[in-house]
Amino acid sequence: MTKYFADVSSFQPDNLGFFQGLVNAGAASVLIKATQGSPDGDNYLNPKSTNQARNALAAGMNVGFYHYFKASSVTDAINEAKFFEQSIINLGFGKDTPLCVDVEDPSLNTSAVASYVDTFINYLETQGYTNVFQYSMASWFNQGILDANKHPTWVANYGSSDCGTRGNIVAWQYTSSWGGGSQDMSYDWGVFDKQPAKTEATTQPKVEPQKPKVENVIKLTEQTHPVDRLGIERPETYEAGSTWKSSDIRLINNEPHYQIATDIFVPLSKTTFKDFIIVKYIDDSPAPVFNKKGKRVQNASVSTTKSFKIDGFKIINGIPMARIATDEYIPFEYTSGSGFKG
Repeated sequence: MTKYFADVSSFQPDNLGFFQGLVNAGAASVLIKATQGSPDGDNYLNPKSTNQARNALAAGMNVGFYHYFKASSVTDAINEAKFFEQSIINLGFGKDTPLCVDVEDPSLNTSAVASYVDTFINYLETQGYTNVFQYSMASWFNQGILDANKHPTWVANYGSSDCGTRGNIVAWQYTSSWGGGSQDMSYDWGVFDKQPAKTEATTQPKVEPQKPKVENVIKLTEQTHPVDRLGIERPETYEAGSTWKSSDIRLINNEPHYQIATDIFVPLSKTTFKDFIIVKYIDDSPAPVFNKKGKRVQNASVSTTKSFKIDGFKIINGIPMARIATDEYIPFEYTSGSGFKG
């Protein structure tokens, strides 16, 4: 029996009816876009990924995820892999989840991208992920930009009776207009029905994952004049891309600032944390969540290293807080950059 899977992003719906419709039409599985770039790059988290995964599972589908690749160096590739991995952890999926790196962006350096893809996939595999593969159009494999034999490969080739390339092909995206719309659809030749590798032992010892380290390093996104604790601009200028160790977050002129020296502060709005936060522990307790009235949201707390796309900030009871949902806020003191010594 032919097996199919759909792939979706924030352009597709996230309601149960949409995924039930895919199942009714014969697609048993779905790959969901989770991330794009890295925290110091595009810093994109699919805002629908949680609901899409939840409702796909509710419809009885198999679920995997993909990352849209933008790396321009080996370091970038590792950062993107870590960003993607953290999103999978936050979504609650395990090491056998199908994970794909989507390699097609026109900004990629075609003479070096293959080595960056190797780095990305190797990182995830060393973290214990067992079903990692690459995606691109057939032309990139045929031109030697990527190697379809080196990694399991999902290939895109439309309007043809053949997938268009040869190698370790595990899926073929054969159309981008399935059902008469704009839905991609693929033949599944080994993504969701992959058999687990045989091992000598029938059971493996459980290995507890290391707790990721929360850093207090901030990075400027534009040329910046720092200020002192009174908000008076200092004469020196710090260049875009420069990094600094932050020891505290202070409210200066009604705006959160990172303290990078005894009396030197830079605004949060001019750093990579402008619309992204990483949560940390305080006294080994999860960070609390508040509403706009300053009341603790019951049964809502977030653990260390969880990342959020934020929608601005609000001063609540004199405390600067990041907005993570319609009426949910986390104090900046519970985020990376606030002097955490963990």
